[in-house]
Amino acid sequence: MILQPCAVANIPRFQDYDDDDLEIEFRHRRWEYWERLKKARREHIDMVTALQGQFDACDFETYINKNYGLRLHIVDGNITDGYEITDEKKYLVFLLKFQ
Repeated sequence: MILQPCAVANIPRFQDYDDDDLEIEFRHRRWEYWERLKKARREHIDMVTALQGQFDACDFETYINKNYGLRLHIVDGNITDGYEITDEKKYLVFLLKFQ
């Protein structure tokens, strides 16, 4: 019996914001921040073998602060969209590396 590959669902793109949203630039920057953080997380998981595939938000925060000059806001073990820049030069590397 030969299995045929499943057809990829054709999900239409939708706009999840209003055209007259006054905070659209803030939202775009927040989406970019999350995308960069996802890429940095992949790098962190690849570099840290002690975690053995497990993710620890506090360890990740230490890694991001040390290497990229960001202090993440963590609430109840969850990373939020808030952060503080602790080292502007390292933060610039973060922005450029994870575009």
